[in-house]
Parts: sequence; C-alpha cells; structure tokens
Amino acid sequence: MVSLDEPGHARLRKPAARAFSMKRVTAMIPAIEAATRSLLDAAGGAAEFDLIGALAFPLPANIVFSLMGVPEPDYPRLKQWCGYRAALSWGRPAPADQTEIATSIAAYRGYLRDLVDAKERAPGDDLTSDLLVIHREDPGRLTLDEIASILFSLSFAGHETTTGLIGNTVRRLLEVPDRWDTVARRPELIAPAVEETLRYDPSVPAWRRVTTRPARLAGVQLPEGARLFLWLAAAGRDATVFDDPERFDLGRPNAVQHLAFGKGLHYCLGANLGKLEAQIALADLTRRYPRLRLAPGQGFSFHPNISFRGPQTLRVLTGTDRPG
Repeated sequence: MVSLDEPGHARLRKPAARAFSMKRVTAMIPAIEAATRSLLDAAGGAAEFDLIGALAFPLPANIVFSLMGVPEPDYPRLKQWCGYRAALSWGRPAPADQTEIATSIAAYRGYLRDLVDAKERAPGDDLTSDLLVIHREDPGRLTLDEIASILFSLSFAGHETTTGLIGNTVRRLLEVPDRWDTVARRPELIAPAVEETLRYDPSVPAWRRVTTRPARLAGVQLPEGARLFLWLAAAGRDATVFDDPERFDLGRPNAVQHLAFGKGLHYCLGANLGKLEAQIALADLTRRYPRLRLAPGQGFSFHPNISFRGPQTLRVLTGTDRPG
C-alpha cells in the first residue's frame, strides 16, 4: 500500500483507515494506559533500566498486534520478524545473513495470510475481522491476499516508528535535564514535546518516492519516473519555516508543521495513534520518575538502515536510589 499510486492506493487505504479513525484510536486509550502501567510495573523499583527494551519497543508492538487480532503468545515472533524486515528492506545485511532474513520474511507473510484465514473462520473484535466484513460484502473490492498485505504493512509501520518516537522524545528531553524537569512539572507540555521531537529528531528521517510526471523542484527539472530520496528531517530544520531551527524548543508555536508523517495521499495512517502512545508513555514516565536522568557514559547505537532512526538502547536512572 505504501508504494502504490492512485487508484490502487486509495482502494486499500480506505479500508485500512478504519483501524486509525479518531473514534477507534480514542477507544484504545485505556488499553494503552494499562499496557504502559504494566510494562513500567515490570521494571519495578530499579535504579537503572533500558527504556527501549522495557517500554518503547514492547508498547507500540503489543498495541498494533492486539489491534490486528494476533494471539498474544505470537507477539515475540512477530517482533523478531519485523526486525528482519527492517534489515532486509532498508539496511545492508551481510550476504551470509540474507537467506535467513528472506526466509523469515516469507514465514512472516505466511503467518499473516494464515491469520486472515483463521479470522474468516472465527471473527473477533479486531481490524482483521473488520476488513473481512468488506471482503464478504464484495470479494473483488478487497481480496484475502490484499487483507494480508495490509496487515503486513501495518504490523511493521504501526510500531517501528513509534518505538523510535518514544526513544527520541525521552532522549531529547533528558539530554538537557531541565527539559525533563519542566515537562514533569507541567504535563500540558507533553504533547508539544512530542511534536517538537517529530520536527527536531523524527523517527523516519527519510523516505523514497518516484515521480509520476515531469516536475520542477528547487530549480531542478525531474523527469517522470525519477527516483527520489526525500530527506524529511531536513524540512524540520528549514529556517524559512522555523525560527532558530537547531534549537529544541518546548514552546515552539508551529512545531506541528513538520513532515515527520509525510504529506498528501500517503500521510501516515497511524499518526494519531503513534502520537497518543508517545504522550501516554511520557505521562506515566514523568509521573513515576520526575527526576529521571540519562545513565552517564553511554553511547547511542542505531539500527543500520536508511529510513528509521531511534536509539536501540536508552539507559536511564530513575532517581529512586537518591535521597530527598
């Protein structure tokens, strides 16, 4: 779906958008809050933990898999497959790893196709079953293979980017401790903090596109079929749009003008859900750990790929071992 143009794109996007309507997203708030509490409870009273492993990675994955109707015991397997997908599609895996990765991707697609068949036999209260209603009404409008393809897209895009968003937001707030302290005192700044992170340090800094007709861009003539690599992150540092763009500013009035979710026909379906998950995660973190700090001496590593960016680990000190 992400690579299709009209009219094929609209035909698949419209049913997939059911998963991310404001009504459905709002209805998921209690589940997201409960999942966040459970994951942070599991971290217990530890003086130090990895925020990515404890919260930023499992939270959005669990939410999107639940939305799809994936049985909970299968979550770890899908998470692993999604990691392989990032490596194969946007990374540079070594030749020795490529066969294993490709085999895993085939198993990943096969699992989702089997999930569609299982939901056809026994529908539930989930997105897959909703899509099957469309199929039963008009099989030509949405085939079973296309439903599986939608799930393949959503199962990856629905959590990889949000993991990066949560990690990037917490990192940017903690790198200047006063930022974290300010947000902990003023919860109304949580939503602006997420938007400013999307502008300043987006989890999808770049994406690929192909021109469908000749066009002129910044004085350069582009033919039809030109392969473009769009550096979306650069738009967030455009000085003609954002004052002092190199500064992370919690009070920036126009931070929402970022292009972190794209624009136009391919604007990210899960934008509202991703921002909501990040806001809920940040709200619980600031409430529990108002003195949270980055663990000293750590370096940040990133998955080797060209389109997704977020720290693979983020060690934090909770402040629970400090007096006062």
